[in-house]
Amino acid sequence: MRKYPEKGLLRGFTLRGKRRYVLLKYAGEGGVSADELLNRVRSLVTSVFGLVGLADTDPALAYSWEGRVFVLAVKREGLEKLLASVVFDASRSIRVLRVVGSLRRAKKLVESMQK
Repeated sequence: MRKYPEKGLLRGFTLRGKRRYVLLKYAGEGGVSADELLNRVRSLVTSVFGLVGLADTDPALAYSWEGRVFVLAVKREGLEKLLASVVFDASRSIRVLRVVGSLRRAKKLVESMQK
């Protein structure tokens, strides 16, 4: 029997959502700004899944490198929606390199690509 049962009731519960980090590579001609890429990804998600899909994914720019490689933070629940909507890019200028669970790992991968 526990002495203080009320302490363990909400163990592991948090209001902060879990996120995944998607490494994207821009394969189009020239570079692209981070805002342009983010707007393109948001428009792709909205065109395929609507505003509800955009709210499920909630993409945000976490890191960018030289207008070529970007790291997007995405809600874990909407990760599949984001990956599916990138497939529908008609210009095929956005490629998914990898999905990782931490920003630290994503930055290490980007740094290893620089070498």
